[in-house]
Amino acid sequence: MKLIVLFTASLSWAFQQPAVLPKYQYRDPVTSELLVCDQCPPGTAVKRHCTADTPTECQACPEKHFAENWHWGDTCQYCTSVCKERQLVKQQCNSTHDQLCECAPGFHLVVEFCITHSTCPPGQGVVAAGTPVSNTVCKRCPAGHFSTGDSSTEQCQPHRNCSDLGLKTLRWGTSTSDSLCDTQECSQHHTSCHTDVTLCEEAVYQSLSSLRLSSVPLERLLESLPGRRVDRKSVERLKKACSPQQQVLQLLRLWREQNKDQDKLYGIIQGVNHCERKVSRCNSLKNLTLDDLLRITNSLPGVKVQQEDVRAVVSTCLPRQYILQLLHLWKSSNYELDLAKGLSHSLKVMRSQGAPRYLLKGLKKISRIIGTTSAHKMYEKMFVSMLQDESCFKAYKPLNE
Repeated sequence: MKLIVLFTASLSWAFQQPAVLPKYQYRDPVTSELLVCDQCPPGTAVKRHCTADTPTECQACPEKHFAENWHWGDTCQYCTSVCKERQLVKQQCNSTHDQLCECAPGFHLVVEFCITHSTCPPGQGVVAAGTPVSNTVCKRCPAGHFSTGDSSTEQCQPHRNCSDLGLKTLRWGTSTSDSLCDTQECSQHHTSCHTDVTLCEEAVYQSLSSLRLSSVPLERLLESLPGRRVDRKSVERLKKACSPQQQVLQLLRLWREQNKDQDKLYGIIQGVNHCERKVSRCNSLKNLTLDDLLRITNSLPGVKVQQEDVRAVVSTCLPRQYILQLLHLWKSSNYELDLAKGLSHSLKVMRSQGAPRYLLKGLKKISRIIGTTSAHKMYEKMFVSMLQDESCFKAYKPLNE
């Protein structure tokens, strides 16, 4: 084995040999003569110093030792045994190089420590992803693009073009939010104040998010839903106008309308209806003022509802519809956020600001109603049954598991 290592080192030395061999001075202990000896190449160490008649004799570095440069030492350096915290081995130690370490994915080197890659704030996107030796590089989104932020990998995304979808633009996109299109399937603007609230359905879908239904093709879900099927044209419209996160919710909404008279599905339909009636009858929120609505708007997380939209709610809706329509507008711009968690965040913020008791009491009641509707379990049972049925999703084995 040592012969092989020595041969490899010699071969490497032959290719790396400089034009003039590096020298060192050595005094012969017998004759006291000052000699000029050749240094040993990388991967080796001095075995015997030169004499007046013989050149320097070198030997290969032992296992787990290395010599990176030409030198005149009689020992090699010991290889680094372990990498530091948050580091991985990039290159194993060999006779000419120490073990090389680098920061693990998601971290970069600052002085001697691996630091988490920075995330880009809202309105900025990633132009250069972080590496083991460099941090994330962010840049403000150009015109026509947006980013909701808090990501170390996401680039700025182009605004949705409502005209290309045959829809009216309700709100132009900003650097931090996408354009909002007017479509009956995916949004309800402040001019539509319905007593048939959709917040309960949205809460039901959020409770099913752990099932990853948005990763299942919409056609598969359509074929597996019991009762009357939603027509294909409606499904195609959903796919063009709605995001993947919204598509399942809108399909459920159309399916529910299509099967209102089905006895077998009565429990699920009535469960959502009952939730909506309870929210609509929340008496403590029927006399809200514009200032109350603005206070709630500012306390909710995510993208804020515009003040002009809040004023439009007050001017076009009935007082008992104010809070419901406000929450629906917030959900339309923050469809990826959980409504119950959003209300919980709002309550914490308003408590810290000393909000009126009637406001806190009313929001807490709505949060409790939406978070505990019996329709959650009914929907979940139905979908779990579908996903476990191999005849429905046999082509999606990882999801079944």
